[in-house]
Amino acid sequence: MALLEQAFDEHQLELFIGLRNPGSFIPKLLMSLPEGERAEIVRNTDLSCLSWIGMIEDIQDLAPSVQITLWSNEDTPFVWGDIIRALTGLDDSTTLVDEYDLLATLLDEAGQNKVLALSNQIEPQDKSVLHEQLAQIFEEHALPEKIEEELDLPGWSTEIVDAFSELYEQDLERLGAVPGVRVLKP
Repeated sequence: MALLEQAFDEHQLELFIGLRNPGSFIPKLLMSLPEGERAEIVRNTDLSCLSWIGMIEDIQDLAPSVQITLWSNEDTPFVWGDIIRALTGLDDSTTLVDEYDLLATLLDEAGQNKVLALSNQIEPQDKSVLHEQLAQIFEEHALPEKIEEELDLPGWSTEIVDAFSELYEQDLERLGAVPGVRVLKP
């Protein structure tokens, strides 16, 4: 990042990162490694102290003028339009065609129809109300096979995932208060 910042010193650089809950990211990453390497990492690493904050702080230390936009990967179906608007520099009020198609892929047919009806309304809605309605549709119509993830790491429990989830939410809140960092939320 520091090299990019130097190379483009006449321009404002922006970095866009979808962060993932370490409670699900770590087991997926570790299970992709050979068993011996995985066992060594688990034995020699304190996984409980892993956080995205350190990475963002390091980026800001090395390239302080880079603007950073973050979002929770788990929220991507709800903030997809916001991500596209942020990446392209479009105004927040710009309407996007098929903005909630990604969300619809996670729903049964009735949920898809409700999302389509919401997105086709003539009058634009208050964004927070729209997100509440989308969340309700998701809760009622999400397809379990599309949203549930098997974590097959030996010793990885629901309690560990819950603890990481809580820390992850706290990290996202803290990062949202850091100057030069924008966190997209539903």
